[in-house]
Amino acid sequence: MADGWYSDDMQPSSLAKIAPEDFFAWVAGQEERYELVDGEVVMMAGAGRRHDHIVVNLITAVNLQTRGGPCQTFTGDTYVSTSPSSRRMPDLGIDCGTPDEASLMADKPTLVVEVLSPTTAGFDVTVKLAEYQSIASLDYILFVDTESPKAHLYSRGDDRRWMDTVVVGLDASVELAKLDVSLELKDVFAGLSFRMKPRLVGIADGPQS
Repeated sequence: MADGWYSDDMQPSSLAKIAPEDFFAWVAGQEERYELVDGEVVMMAGAGRRHDHIVVNLITAVNLQTRGGPCQTFTGDTYVSTSPSSRRMPDLGIDCGTPDEASLMADKPTLVVEVLSPTTAGFDVTVKLAEYQSIASLDYILFVDTESPKAHLYSRGDDRRWMDTVVVGLDASVELAKLDVSLELKDVFAGLSFRMKPRLVGIADGPQS
């Protein structure tokens, strides 16, 4: 992971800050994926095959239910604004605004989804969660596990307070009522298998008398 931002001659500067409009002008020509965090450019770590498999399943399931409606599914190439100087890239989401086709930004993100990787899970569910909860248009934040059939949904109520629900098991589903979207975990994790957790075996204190 690299911080700072790259100037025109591609020399990194860990001290310089960059405005969002300059960041987008620069990042459009890059092959790697970057986020803007408090004005500094941060390279995103690559994802594994299991992560990508789940993301593809999610995009398929979400897009089938939003296609033709007032909201659009967006992928991990779209940014959301979490502060005046930060632009994050969730794995996917739903935009219920009127995005400019030439823009890299979601206009009115209503759902963001992060598929958790073992190396980034702690960061995603603490730092990123707090940032996402500050986005006024968001109604749902969904974290999806990769090692077990489990998802953690944060929903914003009519009173603007956040509530969270953990959904576990391939027979369970995540309900996004405001978006009229339902995600069955059997579809989210289709094509994947899970390792059996080792059972703890008690050790006898000794032969019974």
